[in-house]
Amino acid sequence: MDLSKNDLRSIRSGCEEERGIDSFLEPDYKMPFLSQDIGRLPFIRNEYKRSVRKTGLCNIRKRRRAANLNHYATDMFTSLVDSRWRYILLIYSLSFVSTWFLFALLWWVIAYAHGDLDTSPYKSSGEPCVTLVDDLLSAFLFSLETQYTTGYGTRSPTDECPEAVFLLCVQGIFGMLHQSVMVGVVFAKLSRPKGRCQAIMFSEKAVICLRDGNLCLMFRLADERKSHVIDCKIHAWILQHRVSPEGEVLVNYQKKLNISVDDAGSEIFLLWPVTVVHRIDYRSPLYDLSAMDLFHSKFEIVVSLVCTAEATGQTAEARCSYTPNEILWGHRFKTLITREGDGVQVDYSQFDKTVSVDTALCSSRQLNSWSQCNSPLTPSKKFPFFNIHSDSPKIKIDIADEV
Repeated sequence: MDLSKNDLRSIRSGCEEERGIDSFLEPDYKMPFLSQDIGRLPFIRNEYKRSVRKTGLCNIRKRRRAANLNHYATDMFTSLVDSRWRYILLIYSLSFVSTWFLFALLWWVIAYAHGDLDTSPYKSSGEPCVTLVDDLLSAFLFSLETQYTTGYGTRSPTDECPEAVFLLCVQGIFGMLHQSVMVGVVFAKLSRPKGRCQAIMFSEKAVICLRDGNLCLMFRLADERKSHVIDCKIHAWILQHRVSPEGEVLVNYQKKLNISVDDAGSEIFLLWPVTVVHRIDYRSPLYDLSAMDLFHSKFEIVVSLVCTAEATGQTAEARCSYTPNEILWGHRFKTLITREGDGVQVDYSQFDKTVSVDTALCSSRQLNSWSQCNSPLTPSKKFPFFNIHSDSPKIKIDIADEV
């Protein structure tokens, strides 16, 4: 159905006369939700340097001063757990070898002072402090046996030297403490809930379309593992540069987005993939955002899912973000959940797929203003731009497929 400019002006003027209000639009303003008025949307968008990558890692580089390194040294356990596996295994191996060699030097010094070595200035005629320890290599082997197993063979300590007995006790205590710490670091690294978050899926794109008469921002969320996560809570923020009335530049100014899953609020029952919805109303920072504005906007929507792993009981967090070039206007996610027999079937191949739908290209503020108008030309008060006449087909909006 083709609408002339006079028809559009009649609709607008009829709304103004019946409502008794002045239009906030310019006199020659063209309603931006008809394909014949806007043509094809541009495809080039300004890229926004994201703070959170799609993998959930923070895209932040910190410049440290030398004094700040003390904070990492005082909390060595956390620093080791946060390190990469290659560094943990390297530190694990070097720490054991270095302690073995350190105590080997102490055993060699005791044997040298007692005259048990071939290089000692004088030879002891009595029983040695440690049998068969006559050089540094044999002292290293004895140190390894003492710290690792404390099970001696032909090479063993005697009661000839009290200092050797004391060093044996010190190395035994230190060996158990050192091994407990290193095993604890490896276990903490293995049991971190970070790996559990790898099974949490976020949709590659977010979409904006109409739901229940309102523009809504939507994205999908799913858990691929058979063991579920419990006590799930979803949060979202929008990061955008802002200039205060005093001229202060606020970089990545944060504002919370009200999101919900169906009527359950921000608490999610994540048995199957769910669609998280942000209703763009007067409280939303996207209230004045239109389809054309989306191509030139610079912001980032950061999403965080906090949950508890059912298998371990540890709290985990999965993150994702969406920039304007990852938001599809006038699209809706395909259905992937079907009832089959006595169960539910989920087709994950449809997880990221969308379909284009009729959607107003104006901002939510403009949409609400037009929805409140009651023109005699529009039998439908809620959507006067979709059904101008009761027997007229819907107006198809031409949205770029490349978006």
